[in-house]
Amino acid sequence: MRQWRVTAGDLVRLYRVRDWIHFLPLPLAGWVAAADATMTSLVGGLFGWGFGLGYASAINQAFDDRLDQLTLGKNPVGGSLRRRQAILLSVPAALACLTVVAWLSPAAVVPAVVFLIVATVYSAPPRLKRVPVLGTVWNVVVGVPGLFFAAVPDLTTGAPRVSLGVFAVLLLVAQLIHEAEDRDDDRAGGIATVGTLAGMRGALGAAAALVLLLPTTAWCLADDLRLRIPLTCLAGVFAVAWTVVLATRVVRNDAVGLRTMRLRYRYAAFVMGLLAFAATIL
Repeated sequence: MRQWRVTAGDLVRLYRVRDWIHFLPLPLAGWVAAADATMTSLVGGLFGWGFGLGYASAINQAFDDRLDQLTLGKNPVGGSLRRRQAILLSVPAALACLTVVAWLSPAAVVPAVVFLIVATVYSAPPRLKRVPVLGTVWNVVVGVPGLFFAAVPDLTTGAPRVSLGVFAVLLLVAQLIHEAEDRDDDRAGGIATVGTLAGMRGALGAAAALVLLLPTTAWCLADDLRLRIPLTCLAGVFAVAWTVVLATRVVRNDAVGLRTMRLRYRYAAFVMGLLAFAATIL
């Protein structure tokens, strides 16, 4: 029997904390908008969400072992780790997610179970990520439960609706940019994404069109004019700036530095999300 030799570097690349750390505050948005929220449920929601995101990354890496081999060092699965090992290493994170939530934030047990299920069917066979468009949109389905990990927000009010809508648009744009960058790996692995079907220009063009919906989303979901005006202006500046960046890439057919652009968008979207969240609670 082959001996397991799992290094710290393997675990870092398997759980990919850097790729989801900016999603970690999401339960805070739901917690603020809930009437019966406690500090204990917030702590449980944040830790449970973190463990859940670690599971989602690990299970996705486990079944991406044949996709990521074109990019050296991107995925330890298929190299220093075998798929079975990666699957087994993902299980403790899932169990930790359920345990922490059940202990500290019991109202979030159902959202946690839903999250683990939708994250699994996205990554594990038959893999919803193989289905064009649905695989792209499913990323939002995976992300939305995070809003409910610390408490159950009142979605009839504007604040949680705005957080949810802004998050969904920002995440979809990020996913389209990601598909543009990963089109070669996805094509080699037989994954049909917007990037593989429409090419880099198609995926970035779709991202540019989608980001333009951000101001409209903010305006429609906010229920207070004092929130609508500043939030829509903020979303408008963000949307115009990134539409110019993305459209320039499309016109020039420029594929150089897509990873750098994707990371810059991630950080910009994180700041945009924080500002939108701050606007809802001030």
